[in-house]
Amino acid sequence: MPLSESQAHALAVRFQHWDRDHNGHLEWSDMEKAVTRLGDAFGRAPGAAELLTLTESCQEFWRVLIQHADVDRDGRISKDEYISAFGDGVMDDPGVFDGVFRTLLANVVKVADVNGNGGLDQDEYTRLMGSWYNSVEADAVEAFRLLDTDGDGLLSTEELVRSASSAFVDAEPVLLTAPPRPR
Repeated sequence: MPLSESQAHALAVRFQHWDRDHNGHLEWSDMEKAVTRLGDAFGRAPGAAELLTLTESCQEFWRVLIQHADVDRDGRISKDEYISAFGDGVMDDPGVFDGVFRTLLANVVKVADVNGNGGLDQDEYTRLMGSWYNSVEADAVEAFRLLDTDGDGLLSTEELVRSASSAFVDAEPVLLTAPPRPR
């Protein structure tokens, strides 16, 4: 399915968030580093069960993404490949991608939910967005406000999945974070 201009823009921003070394490609190492940053941000020791589970779900996410997006089969994904994948490949079977992505986000929540209340409060979400996506605090606070659709002060995995998949399925996705700012 063809992507709208808004979808392509939202995906380009998401690509920038993942490509933290700014080499123009997503590689497995970008995912590994994201897990490490998240673990550090939430005081999880290397080898902690939550991080191992998150790493496994990142591996599955990467496997699905590389299968659909790595057109030139060089083991990495360019921004163009990433954006095209969601119009030409990944969304051909949204059930598979949704299942993998939902599992990934559920495991991210398990790492970031340090107070154990089953969701992410504003502080946890702000730390998550800073470490995982390199978002600044003001952007994360505003995103939290928009995502907390039931107004309970917690973001559930379902609320996070709904917002993340917006870029993939909504013709006019809500862009909840600005492009990452250099550190």
